[in-house]
Amino acid sequence: MIKLLIADDEALVCIGLQSMLKWEEHQVEIVGVAHNGAQAEEMIHQLHPDLVITDIKMPVKSGLEVAASVRNKYGRLPLFIILTSYEEFEYARGAVEVQAVDYLVKLDLTPESLAKSIHKAAGLLKDYQSMERYPQLVHRSSLQTERDKLFIRLFNGLFESKQQYLLQKEDLEIDLSSPAYLVCTCRILGPDTIPPRGDKLAALCASTIQMAKDTLNTDPACYVTSLDLRNFAVTLPVPGTEPETWKPLTEQLLKDLAGVLHRYFNVTIVGAAGIVVEDPYLLRESYLAARRILPAALKENSFLFLDSETLPGADAPLLDFTEFRAEIRRAFEELDIKALHSMITRLIVIMEGRQHLLVPAMDSACSVLYMAISLLSDGENIVEQIYEDEPEGYRGIYQMQSIEGVVRWLTRFRDGCCEALSARRQSYKEQVVRSVQEYIRRNLDTKLSLNQVSDVFNFSPNYLSHLFSKTAKVNFVEYVTEMKMAAAKEMMHRGEGRINEISQKLGYDNAFYFSKVFKKVEGLSPREYIQRMDLTRMH
Repeated sequence: MIKLLIADDEALVCIGLQSMLKWEEHQVEIVGVAHNGAQAEEMIHQLHPDLVITDIKMPVKSGLEVAASVRNKYGRLPLFIILTSYEEFEYARGAVEVQAVDYLVKLDLTPESLAKSIHKAAGLLKDYQSMERYPQLVHRSSLQTERDKLFIRLFNGLFESKQQYLLQKEDLEIDLSSPAYLVCTCRILGPDTIPPRGDKLAALCASTIQMAKDTLNTDPACYVTSLDLRNFAVTLPVPGTEPETWKPLTEQLLKDLAGVLHRYFNVTIVGAAGIVVEDPYLLRESYLAARRILPAALKENSFLFLDSETLPGADAPLLDFTEFRAEIRRAFEELDIKALHSMITRLIVIMEGRQHLLVPAMDSACSVLYMAISLLSDGENIVEQIYEDEPEGYRGIYQMQSIEGVVRWLTRFRDGCCEALSARRQSYKEQVVRSVQEYIRRNLDTKLSLNQVSDVFNFSPNYLSHLFSKTAKVNFVEYVTEMKMAAAKEMMHRGEGRINEISQKLGYDNAFYFSKVFKKVEGLSPREYIQRMDLTRMH
């Protein structure tokens, strides 16, 4: 069983988390609940949980401060899932620095999203525990997947900071200590005996990429990253930036790799190598350069190295995705559907009709794709559903041969993502309003002001009022009044006290105001209602 500690200063949130899932079905045992940061840290020391779900803001110590302190003391474990609100998203970015498994927006929290986050944590927990117990054992499934994701983030410029990259690199035990590196992008071609799509092709390509990893595994600083069905990237260590120091050896290594793969699987490997970078954090520059000359390598059916003298236009500027990256990232993180649609549409407009932008357009589309996969809790499931009828799914972006194909792919991505996120946001809002309504029904004996209830749910009064009115189709005050009047009528039918006693039980300061409200809602005073009720019973 996974031992879980919950930490939040709002009792209602703690109760909600405990009841949101049937925890035993997820192999999770809740071992404790803390209501401030200091208490959470003390309970972590005493109970040794595997996983902590903590609010980002708590008295005494914040959730991030607790996570940072615990990480310094105990290393990788326990893992942390951070809870936040929309207003705290910039602050929540600090969760990355303490390597939180996930951070969840309270407004958007559903049993499904919480369960997916728990499963994600369980997978990492299994890897980390296995590495600690059997340090010599090579784990090639989840660990390799996470390493691939790190390189994909590097290739697409998706790390928010160098510190974030360094922390993840350290945790995944990736050695990038060579003097310099270059990236070679490779394409698997043939054989003619295999159908151009289907399970046989998928099995062949997966085996080919795995063989490439095994073949180059003799050098611990060389990494093969699967990009899609037919494409993979090789990150190669080199002794320096001058071509004479690395080019002959690298050419031979790639030639030998292609030979091995051809002998085993009868496939042809074509590739392109980018520029050399001394800082691995800049691998994106090498990857983009390699991507730009890959079409020429495909034409020549060989390996090419970036050379502006032999490849005209190789030094032409690429499509600058920088201005879009921050805004699209924010849109994904905050589920801002309008902004997401607008920014992707701007990208599409820039691409349309410009065939010379094919490669940078594909890379920009890939960047958007991997943002969705990385930033949305179930991002991969969303994009898989968008392209579920395509032979290679969302990975078909790498096979586009024209700018029109990229535009079609990106348009479908935009519309599918916006539709999925719109439905998700609505379901989250409905759940929040249902929770508020349930809270109101359980607390009809109090005044239930908008300010008081919004404090309980950690929203601003204006936001809760707008959300409630839009989703419940009735404003907050009207709903509270309707519920109290309905409860008052039930009490009258059961004979539970006089009018002034009923008004007190429903949180009204005096019977006169209660009677005034009752008459406005029901069209007659409480006394008249009771008299009519008695007459009905007599007949």
